[in-house]
Amino acid sequence: MIHHLTLTFLAGLALVACQEETEAPQPIRPVLSARVAIDDAGLRSFVGTVEARDKADLGFQALGRLMTRTVDVGDVVSPGDLIATIDATTLGLAARSAEAALGSRRAERENAAATVARVEALLASGTAAEANLDDARAAFDATDAAVRQAEADLAKARDALAHTELRAGFAGVVTATTAEPGQTVAAGESVVTIAKPDPRDAVIDVPDWIAGTLAPDAPFAVAPQIAPDRPIAGRLREVAPEADPMTRTRRLKIALSEPPSLFRLGSTVEVRADQQVSEAITLPDTAVLTQGGHAFVWVVTIDEASPATRREGTVALRPVTTAAADEGRRRIVSGLTAGQRVVIAGVHSLQDGQKVLVPTDAEGDAS
Repeated sequence: MIHHLTLTFLAGLALVACQEETEAPQPIRPVLSARVAIDDAGLRSFVGTVEARDKADLGFQALGRLMTRTVDVGDVVSPGDLIATIDATTLGLAARSAEAALGSRRAERENAAATVARVEALLASGTAAEANLDDARAAFDATDAAVRQAEADLAKARDALAHTELRAGFAGVVTATTAEPGQTVAAGESVVTIAKPDPRDAVIDVPDWIAGTLAPDAPFAVAPQIAPDRPIAGRLREVAPEADPMTRTRRLKIALSEPPSLFRLGSTVEVRADQQVSEAITLPDTAVLTQGGHAFVWVVTIDEASPATRREGTVALRPVTTAAADEGRRRIVSGLTAGQRVVIAGVHSLQDGQKVLVPTDAEGDAS
């Protein structure tokens, strides 16, 4: 009986020990976290250049050696001004050859017309057959067609000769020269670039995700780099449809409103978007947990005022809506507000309501 009681007592002790071991508190896990902050693209400034909205690359329509170029970068030209010339020797010979050919064809046509007149006279006197007149008229028609072809060839040769001179088609400023005298240029190859002085755009490159937050006609402040205290207003006019595959940036063209002389073509400007245009929250990809096609983040609740070196808190799973941002980051469209703290690493090994430790040196922003 005593032996039985002893066994029962020992079994009870073992059960209690097992329960205590099972109910041992789970260790509190330290996590890496950061406070959410607004990534305000409106507070950023981007450096760009002033460019003409309308410009043209001028080139010759024929292959040739560049003989003269009468303009340089910065020169102002008017419609019809001579820009450059190429060697006209070959084309001049071709034009003279076409003139000679036309003269020969016209002589042949005159002979054919005289033959028709003689055959008609002979036919009237009864000394020629009707078939002879038909042959004469056919010969005249052939020579007349040859004359028209020769006239077209001459017009073509003269037109080609005229294109050995390159002239401005509109008033503007020379912004680039890409060929020098003595250089052989191909047909259509750019020799000079001319831009209309107005209207003008400020051209900048911005991260792809920032471009996606801009509204049509978004306002900008544009200031010359040499006078940053003299900005003027600008409006978003064009956004590149695709991002550059190397830099992941998109080009913006901002229409300038009545730019003064400080905003000359090619000058460097600083561009700043309106603050209300593009406030956003961005997080590292490692902070976003994807489950079932939906995005979540772990929000950490702690006492931010606690002086402890390792603050204790809990995590809660929060659904969010995200969009693409810079490489390695996601933009939070909804679900978070500035000032909240989120876990930015190890998001796949947490549980809702789990206790965590947050070191006090993890005070960085998650923007």
